[in-house]
Amino acid sequence: MYDYEALIPFSEFQLDTKHLLDKDSLPKEVYEHMKKYNLPCYEWNMIDVATRARSTAYSYEPSSTFGFMFISLVALWLRTHNVRNQIKIRLDNGAEFCGGSEKKLKEWNEMLSFLEVELNPIPPKAKHLMGIIENSHSSDDEYFLMIHAERCKTKDEFMLKAQRWQDTWNFFKPHNGKGMNGRTPFEKFNDSKTLVFSHVFQFPTLLLEDLLKKVETFYSLFCNKLGGKYVFTTCQIFHSLYAYLNLYSCIVLSLFVPPFVTKPPILTTSTIPIKPFCR
Repeated sequence: MYDYEALIPFSEFQLDTKHLLDKDSLPKEVYEHMKKYNLPCYEWNMIDVATRARSTAYSYEPSSTFGFMFISLVALWLRTHNVRNQIKIRLDNGAEFCGGSEKKLKEWNEMLSFLEVELNPIPPKAKHLMGIIENSHSSDDEYFLMIHAERCKTKDEFMLKAQRWQDTWNFFKPHNGKGMNGRTPFEKFNDSKTLVFSHVFQFPTLLLEDLLKKVETFYSLFCNKLGGKYVFTTCQIFHSLYAYLNLYSCIVLSLFVPPFVTKPPILTTSTIPIKPFCR
């Protein structure tokens, strides 16, 4: 468990995926609408334990390529916003991550050590250790999917609603869990007096398939420059993907992050440039 009194923002995280097309969670009409219009099927969600701030992305498939991509994106976003402490991420043993493989976990941790990120899988059948992020899934159903999914007929419309839902969660939704005392994630962040840039709360929700297309483009250019045949190994594939993911991530993040040569915008509860979700 966590020492909530001593926990600093953006040091401990919980990471999970949610299968959005869940007949047991969604009304039949919402489920059928999402299938009919081919809306994204999976949500990738990382929550900061100290503030409950969340970063989300979406995809149509739950592949481990997307798992590594999402972890790297969030880590880069945090580092860009002056998060300097070690980042520990608790996750389950799903196939979209390390799948219980000690070898794969070691490989991922070695590559992520560049960003001072450490992955800590939970033991089998220990879902209670993921209580914070598991509880967030029901909020996704109740406040987002059940209300807004049927209003979306394209993936772009869905992603826009998803961004607004993430902003609502981070800036306007009070939380009553341990250490929160009815505060929103942004209020808890302000109370911590941390030197992390407040813009960190505006993580851009992305469709991972679209991002992967960009990574593949960079990778193709790299291979063409090499010339001749290239023999792939698992390690080479991961390192190449990681290198070009970092390159594209820097381009993506530069569109959202204020330049370091200027003072980053300071958000207060009275000047947040975001509108909350309405039912």
